[in-house]
Amino acid sequence: MGKISNTINYYFGDSKRFADLFNAVFFQGRMVVEPEALSAESEIYHQPVAEKPEAENSGIRVERVRDVCKKLRTGGVLRILALENQNLVDYAMPFRCMQYDTMEYGKQLNEIRRRNEREGRLNTSAEVFCGLLKKDRIEPVYTLCLYHGEEEWDGPRSLKDMVNFEGKEDIFEKLFNDYPLRLYCLNEAENFEMFHTEVKQLFQALQYRKDRAGLRRLLVSDPAYRHLDKDTLEAMAVLLNMPAVWEKKTSIMSTNGDKEEYDMCQAVREWAEEERQIGRDESRVAIVKNLVRRGDTDEAIMQVVECSREYIANIRKDM
Repeated sequence: MGKISNTINYYFGDSKRFADLFNAVFFQGRMVVEPEALSAESEIYHQPVAEKPEAENSGIRVERVRDVCKKLRTGGVLRILALENQNLVDYAMPFRCMQYDTMEYGKQLNEIRRRNEREGRLNTSAEVFCGLLKKDRIEPVYTLCLYHGEEEWDGPRSLKDMVNFEGKEDIFEKLFNDYPLRLYCLNEAENFEMFHTEVKQLFQALQYRKDRAGLRRLLVSDPAYRHLDKDTLEAMAVLLNMPAVWEKKTSIMSTNGDKEEYDMCQAVREWAEEERQIGRDESRVAIVKNLVRRGDTDEAIMQVVECSREYIANIRKDM
């Protein structure tokens, strides 16, 4: 798993941000999912490679890992909410999400079967056959795919999009049981007012990954970027490819009571000044190289560029 995926998974491992994302995408910002009602759920499923005893690797189970998975308990109902994050377009994503969901259902069924057998609940032939009681129920699963890549999502948005049908008049197509992909494409989003945490500031900033001038205007104009928490600062530094911001985080930190806050506006100003300084240095080096190629003496170059003889010597070595 890459650095970007690790950062996103850690960021949305926080229940408050996780709830904010689901509320914005599924319920247009209404507070349906309460952070306090969320708890950690296993992100790992174990699946056997082979079921037949004679098959090679029989009994060996492989792991399938979700990105983020949580339990939501409201009243007497339990639901499973899961997040898959994508930085690249995956043309098998509807199938992948369906597979994760079915593995979650399979895990629940196995837990129910083990409990029924352990507690001696199975009496009828039908119960013994399937390991379930007529009243047994599994908990519903809801998977959201967050696509935060820069390229347009041109992949399938449902299982049906992956299937080859005969043509427009294929009478079997209407019988097909589709499996839609619940997909949120960040680069298609226009309204971020549905978010009520710093997810809003993160997603807004990511809209300007290819527009540094626009990013600077956003960070300077919106006061919210002067009071970011540490996790949001880290996510922005990684996803915007601005490592210098994270490296110098102590210089932009302040305290508000017992809370640490980070001023991204100040950070981007320092970052812009560093870029300008790099540009000035590169221009200076280019001038020295041109004068050396022209055959000017070190003394003449030192007067034009206002540099040391050692500075010129180091540039000569690289030519």
